[in-house]
Amino acid sequence: MTARTDHETAVRRSIEVAAAPERAFAVFTDGLDGWWPRSHHVQAGELARVGIDPHEGGRVWEENDSGAVCTWGRVLTWDPPRTFAFSWQIGTDWAVPAPDAPASRVAVTFTPTDGGTRVDLVHSGLDAHGAGWEQLREGVSGEGGWRSLLQQFASVAG
Repeated sequence: MTARTDHETAVRRSIEVAAAPERAFAVFTDGLDGWWPRSHHVQAGELARVGIDPHEGGRVWEENDSGAVCTWGRVLTWDPPRTFAFSWQIGTDWAVPAPDAPASRVAVTFTPTDGGTRVDLVHSGLDAHGAGWEQLREGVSGEGGWRSLLQQFASVAG
């Protein structure tokens, strides 16, 4: 895995998986609930499910163990098996975001390689979250952030 952080407003991560782009895209999106860590949620209680509505404008959401659903992003690009992008409305407080909360952008591209697929993730525009956005950047770039999430994804994708 390679990592690069733009100290201004973006976090970049890449990983290669031994799967075709079609499978990698499907596992990342349709299979999100199968690899997303149960510790990563914004609602009270336990994370029951996390998912993505598979179309532009669709929700990126979570449901807790009491059945409450929280939308924390919107699908911006849905182009299987090449590109998937969504808004990230979770702010610097890591709490349930308001429907009109400011958002950064997460773009994920799936590029065929000889050994499978290179998955490139760019979480950009983090400064859109306002004061304290640097802490959010540190969170998504740190050990519990996109690096470990992509490793979880890769362990399921192949």
